[in-house]
Parts: sequence; C-alpha cells; structure tokens
Amino acid sequence: MGTSDITGTARRLDRWLGAQLDRVLLRKYRLEAMYREKRAERARARGDLSTAADHYERAVTLRGRLGDRETVTELGTELGELARKTGDLATAREQFERVAELHSRRENASEALAAIEQRIDIANREGEDDALSEWWANALVVLGKAEPGEIDEERRDELVLDYADQIYSEDSAARLYGFALEKLVTGDEAVGETLLDATWERREVVRPEVGVFRVVLAAGVGRVARAELSGEDTDREETLDFVADHREKLSAAATALFERLSEGETDADPEDLRADEEFDRADPPDLRTLEAEVFGRLLEEL
Repeated sequence: MGTSDITGTARRLDRWLGAQLDRVLLRKYRLEAMYREKRAERARARGDLSTAADHYERAVTLRGRLGDRETVTELGTELGELARKTGDLATAREQFERVAELHSRRENASEALAAIEQRIDIANREGEDDALSEWWANALVVLGKAEPGEIDEERRDELVLDYADQIYSEDSAARLYGFALEKLVTGDEAVGETLLDATWERREVVRPEVGVFRVVLAAGVGRVARAELSGEDTDREETLDFVADHREKLSAAATALFERLSEGETDADPEDLRADEEFDRADPPDLRTLEAEVFGRLLEEL
C-alpha cells in the first residue's frame, strides 16, 4: 500500500467518524429538545412561568441547531408570550421578531402578522416610538403581500384602523388615503369614511411642500362630499377654505369634485374620470386611478 492509499483511507475514516459524530450530536439535540419541551409544559401547568420560559429558551436553541424551523416558530411564540408575562421584555422582543421573520420568509402572512402584532403591542405599551413605526411598516408590507383571502377582511380592517390610531406621520397619510379609497371603491363606506377622516387629520403633520400633501387635500374634499351625500354635519367651509389655498396641488379628479362643492358646478364629466374596469384587489390600480373612480362616483351622486 502506497502513501497515497494510506492518506486516502485516513480521509475516508475521518469523514465516516465525522458523519457518525454529527448523527450522535443531532440525536442528542433532538432528545434534549424533547426533554426541555416536556419540562416547560410541566412547569407552565403548575404556574412556574419563569422555569417554563428557561426550558422553552433552551428548546428553541436546540431546535434551531436541528434546522426545525416550524417547531422553532411554535416554541418561539410560546417563549415570547411567557417572557411578556414574566416581565422579560428583551426576550419577548427577540422571540416575536424572530418568529415574524421566519413566517415572513415562508410567506405565512397570517402567522407573521400575529407575531408582528405582539411586537407592536410591546412597542406601543413601552413607548418605543421608533420600534412602533418600524414594526407597523413591516405589518403593512406583509399585509400588502398577502394573497387575496389569506387575511380576512375584518382582521385587515382592524389592523389598518389600529395603524391609524397609533401612527401619526407624513408617511401614514398616503397609506391611509390608499386604504380609504380601496374601501370606498369596494362599497365599505363606513371604514372608508373613517380613513378619509384620519388622512385629513394628518394635515397638521404633513408639510405643504411634500408630494403627500395633495392626498391630504383630496381627503378633505372627499369627506365633505361624503358628508353632503349622507346629510352629516362637517366643517365644510373651513375644509374647503383650507383646500382653496392649495388647490393647484389637487389632481384633476379632486379639482373637479372641489369645483362642484365650492362653486356648484364643474366642466368635468364623471364618466371621463371613472375606470373602465371593475376594481380587483388581486391586481389593484394605482392611487390616481382609484381616486378618479371614487371621485367620479361622488360627482355622479351629487
């Protein structure tokens, strides 16, 4: 046997030993993970939440080494909830963020949103303004990428309304206006009007020189039109006076509706504003097309 043969045999032996060691380690991790999970459940059942959290944390680490992402997300959620109850917010934040990321990678929108909502709630309760904005942005991204029907309408509305209550910024104005138009064009007038109001309220934080200011103005015009159709009281003159000072920023559709409300008539034809096709959430049109459709309908009704 030559030197090369001896060397080759040694390398094969090393690989075999390495493979055996990997199997032993994986088996060890799996058995310990199962042991930790059972201990966690027992501790939780007897009300010892701190001990249960310790066992869950070790189980999460072990399942991660095994590459068992599904169980990691399940255990991570359990650990996050226990950590919140025991006041260990650092661990709670870490686990909910990790679970949200894992579900997002697998495009599990509903589960990702559940973890993100937990993280948002911590940020909101603890006054973490930067984290609150960051995780709301993540929630809206997941919501936007979700397949049609994956998130039921009631939950979707609750998320958007919570966002309106918690985030008061320039960016939120454009997002809320888009949601408002979607709801109005699909016939959900109550939520649509609420979101128009929320958009209009942001005129105090949106600078006139930025592009998003035009949607605030348009929301003001839209809410006055809705109020006239429903017979509800609103700050009509104050709103129209405010819009009049910036009317050059309005889109063609918003200008037409503004003229109808402030002057009693407009040369614009509602039919020219409205879209040729039915609205499809699976492939939604751009913001201006949505706006033209909604405002065209309002002009027709007025």
